[in-house]
Amino acid sequence: MEFLDLEDKDEKDIVFDVFDLNSLQKSLFKEMQDAKLTVKELASQVDRNRSTVQRALQDMLDKDLIMREGKTDKTVYYVYTTLPLEELREVTKNTLEQWHERVNSKLS
Repeated sequence: MEFLDLEDKDEKDIVFDVFDLNSLQKSLFKEMQDAKLTVKELASQVDRNRSTVQRALQDMLDKDLIMREGKTDKTVYYVYTTLPLEELREVTKNTLEQWHERVNSKLS
């Protein structure tokens, strides 16, 4: 069970495994750390089209891994960033605890 093997994994790797992030989402996550970026900026940095990046971001938003903030400068647009590390730890722990409870209930 590869996902249970924690050897050589850091916090980020564990988050990626727990939330089953694909390679694009991992790249986006890394780009957004310590930065607030638009979809256009992210798409350019990961060399993907905007709609592909938008779908990946929406999935990450649904998993509560990132934040979206509305900005106004002639038009309304959004910037994306990762959760602060402590919040990310909590979301990950809560998700693992919920998974553990479901596994226990299935095995009982």
